[in-house]
Amino acid sequence: MRAESASLPARERSDWKRIAEALELDVIVGRLHLRERLVEDEVMKRFDASRYSVRRAFDEMQALGLVVRSENRGVSIRGFTTKEVADLFGLREILESAAALQIPMPVAAEIVDRLAAIQKKHDAATKKGDFYKLFQLNNAFHQTLYSSCGNEALTQAIARYSLQVQPIRMRFVHDEVRRRQTADEHWAMIEAIRSQDNAALARICAKHLSVTKTMFLRSEGEPARAAKTSARASAHAR
Repeated sequence: MRAESASLPARERSDWKRIAEALELDVIVGRLHLRERLVEDEVMKRFDASRYSVRRAFDEMQALGLVVRSENRGVSIRGFTTKEVADLFGLREILESAAALQIPMPVAAEIVDRLAAIQKKHDAATKKGDFYKLFQLNNAFHQTLYSSCGNEALTQAIARYSLQVQPIRMRFVHDEVRRRQTADEHWAMIEAIRSQDNAALARICAKHLSVTKTMFLRSEGEPARAAKTSARASAHAR
């Protein structure tokens, strides 16, 4: 693949990245919906790109777990069964709780200040309902938080699985109550860091994830599974 890419014109080598990033953003902010079909010819026209570039962009999105290919439908935005959601969020709860427990205390003042500065901007975006800005700031907050654990492999794993479930999280971004809860949970994480309490931080991180998971499972008509998986996550973080 590297040799093939190296022989392509510079435009085609950059086009697929541009297309992939734009489509990923469409998924994240809700312009593209779960299970929505992506038509090659339409994407080619939209981006004035070659078929190779579009297919290469689809390959990249598939590798990230954002799209799936099927014989009958071609390429479509990945959908999730309730079990897949429970499994993915369960894995994220394990990874992110582990990162929270590994963060060396006390955390450097500049990192705490950076988290607080990001969260103030997040609060402003929450009030405005600026969903794209919320996505960017939420990522910046969690990247800053978890990278402070010092385990690069763990930080990368968290980022990968976080990206996969963004379409699920953005499904509820229009819920004003949930947006405010998210902001409150971020401030609680900062307070746990200031208190040098890894265990409290891990519990807050697990709860932060379990709320979205529970909302999705309940929206799919599985309240019993939602309650059970949330209880397991809380027990794990203790």
